[in-house]
Amino acid sequence: MSYLLGSILEWVVGRVVGWVSRFSGAVLAVLAAQVLVALSLLPAAAQAADFRDPSDQQFLVWPNIPVIRASDFDEYAADRKIFSDLHDAKGDPAVILAALQAIDTLQMHHDRRSVNELGRSLNVQVIAELDRLARNINIRTPKLRFEFAKITPAELQRPAALDAKALDALKAKASQINVVAYLTYTQLGGSFVQLTGTLVKLSDGNSQTFMVTGPVTQVGAVLALEWFNYFYGNRLAPHANPMPNREWLNAAPSHINQLVSLDVARRYCQSQGADLPGLEELEVGETSGIYHGGIELKKDALYHLNSGMYYSSEPQLENRVRPNLNPHGNNAYYYCVRHRKEPVKEVKELKEPVKGATKKQAQKK
Repeated sequence: MSYLLGSILEWVVGRVVGWVSRFSGAVLAVLAAQVLVALSLLPAAAQAADFRDPSDQQFLVWPNIPVIRASDFDEYAADRKIFSDLHDAKGDPAVILAALQAIDTLQMHHDRRSVNELGRSLNVQVIAELDRLARNINIRTPKLRFEFAKITPAELQRPAALDAKALDALKAKASQINVVAYLTYTQLGGSFVQLTGTLVKLSDGNSQTFMVTGPVTQVGAVLALEWFNYFYGNRLAPHANPMPNREWLNAAPSHINQLVSLDVARRYCQSQGADLPGLEELEVGETSGIYHGGIELKKDALYHLNSGMYYSSEPQLENRVRPNLNPHGNNAYYYCVRHRKEPVKEVKELKEPVKGATKKQAQKK
């Protein structure tokens, strides 16, 4: 992801620096380089905030979407180092204006190079399908609104011809644009295409990327559905760890993917201050999965429990437990589970006032 995004934006930098400098001088050219290289560095940036936040915001998206053949990325890699030390300009109006100029330049360049006008076709198809999906569910205020913010092609292409007041007005209009997008594609066998769509926030360089595959006549609509579901779908609450007071340990490094005996598995777990899991622990851990505080079990495999063995592929939970007929034989995989120690809470003792002293204080009053 970082290589692809870096390559496209570095190419844009090269184009926009040369193009913009002819009109607006070196300052605007450097600003254009700053914002675009900042976007190329976004994979290293913190991604704490949800791209869709704030949830009630409508995003204005620049309608010109460059569609780039993936094999073209390597063509402009030589200029990468020139801009490696530049920093994010954080939504400066002049920078956003330069970024929009760069996006348009990139779109026109690759539109001429695309196969059978694929770029123009995908651009129109994605936007039209998003509009259709919004109408189908009667959304009056779409989350993604594609528009030029009343910026005319003449203004964008010839900013040097504008006086100071008109240029400031142009920058103000450009600042309304929140998001730009670009697509990359790879031709597969027959009429199939793999399409990657990236949305980039101009304010902070945060991005989201979506990849779909389909026939060339339908793949734009498939990508639009991915974007639509992402922005309009219900945001489900994250899963909570069902066993927060326990932590899972993998088998010993030399036991990974190895069948070992019950005695060997138990001894290793005990050496880690842990034990073999019980039936309920293993079942909950398997259900939670590795991304939500649990574990992943192999199919058709036996796992050691603290009493018996657990067969992972048995449909009925009550039938998964098997007796261990040979505790000294190498016959099962295992995980260890360790109980976390709860922090000791300090309890402050409340001292009751001495009755005699209370009476004396009352008499003084």
